[in-house]
Amino acid sequence: MKRSLLLTAFLALLSGNALANSAFGNVYCDTQPNGFIDEFDTPLEGVGVDLELFSSGALQGSSVTDGNGYYYVKLPAGTDTYEAFLDPATLPADATIVEPVGGTGFFTTNDQFTTPVDFLVDSEVCREPPQDGCWMTGGGVKFEPLVGSDLARHGPKDTIGGVVYPACSSSPSNGGQWNHVAHSVKSHYQAFDINTVRCGNVNDHPPGSESPVTPFNFIEWEGTGRMQGIRGNKSSYDVVHFFGRAEDRNEPGSEGPADGGDIDRYFLHAWVIGPGGIRTTIFCADEDGDCSTVDPATISGGNLQLHYSSCE
Repeated sequence: MKRSLLLTAFLALLSGNALANSAFGNVYCDTQPNGFIDEFDTPLEGVGVDLELFSSGALQGSSVTDGNGYYYVKLPAGTDTYEAFLDPATLPADATIVEPVGGTGFFTTNDQFTTPVDFLVDSEVCREPPQDGCWMTGGGVKFEPLVGSDLARHGPKDTIGGVVYPACSSSPSNGGQWNHVAHSVKSHYQAFDINTVRCGNVNDHPPGSESPVTPFNFIEWEGTGRMQGIRGNKSSYDVVHFFGRAEDRNEPGSEGPADGGDIDRYFLHAWVIGPGGIRTTIFCADEDGDCSTVDPATISGGNLQLHYSSCE
């Protein structure tokens, strides 16, 4: 839950039962995008939210989000179920509602405090302008999706590699090409239309990277591509969406202390968009396997290399 929503709920609590028998929450713009609500997402102001009685479809109230993306609708006393819809006329023309799944929120009232429902919207207007401050290469990297577990130590390792936004340009190979061969699920994920989302520095490591020297030590990128089955896996997807993060913590990346603080880290989320704009995760390379949070995992071999050359 975002800080603004927590503050609003707290102030309402001080004023009495203002949130009892009510529908409230926030509408966010998927800034990165990665398909889930996180600290980087921005609020959407001016979005209409309509509440209908689930049993009859009768309109019970409406709200328009404020500068924090917050909406609030007072509902009748008693126990009932309501559906919350975003007004399409107040959303960007290309908008897709990512959360809740299906684009509809549900509230059940019982004269007690109700649970908020947050919406996440994906649109081109949500995107951060691409940052031309870094690009990334990686080759021959072996990656253990669940670092420290028996599966990671003894199971097949994933192989990753390629180039992301070479020389800070979308011209070469449409922004580069990135490959992730997930041997454990017999799949090859390939992104071949890539843009840098942002460059920055992790909080638990000195800023910058070495050899070559850059002012950053992580890069986040997005792209589209495909998934092909390998080694007998006949499944495939022609259009797959990707969000990745690479942390360049050491030279070479796989050498460092046992705690992994100075070993490169990696994250990849792959999803497809189905009917109604519903996103379905098909692969997640993450420390805990949960792509609802970005928790890059320590690599077991190889190097993730940030570059700053040709960026100006």
